[in-house]
Amino acid sequence: MAYTLTDPFRALRGVLRFNGATFLLLALGLLAATLGLLGAENPVAVGPLWPPRLAAAGLATLGVYFLLAAAERFLATTALVTCMIGNSLVALVILLGYLGGEFAGLNLPGQLLLIAIFAICLVGAVAPIRYLRADYRND
Repeated sequence: MAYTLTDPFRALRGVLRFNGATFLLLALGLLAATLGLLGAENPVAVGPLWPPRLAAAGLATLGVYFLLAAAERFLATTALVTCMIGNSLVALVILLGYLGGEFAGLNLPGQLLLIAIFAICLVGAVAPIRYLRADYRND
């Protein structure tokens, strides 16, 4: 695959790579939280550990998928829709958690990290929309 200046998917490839790396880091953070590697102030260890581990598995899968999709020569519609839905759902979960007051105990770095993750997910949900036109599709 040749990355040239005429690649119509160049911006989307960058978004996919960035979101893939972000999701992999989030998955590692969730796994570290469930394994007790974050110290005494562990908000995940309050309840059962399988939901955050399941979320980490899903985020890791999405992250690997985004990284692999960014390496394809032509981005299929399935990759675009998966990117939109995956990022939208993560952003929706964060938004609903915020509106429900579940993040009230976060300190300033935690709040800034949450805002950054939310913004990254919003960009990942909106960026593929312009590539859904027939001009860009090869499938």
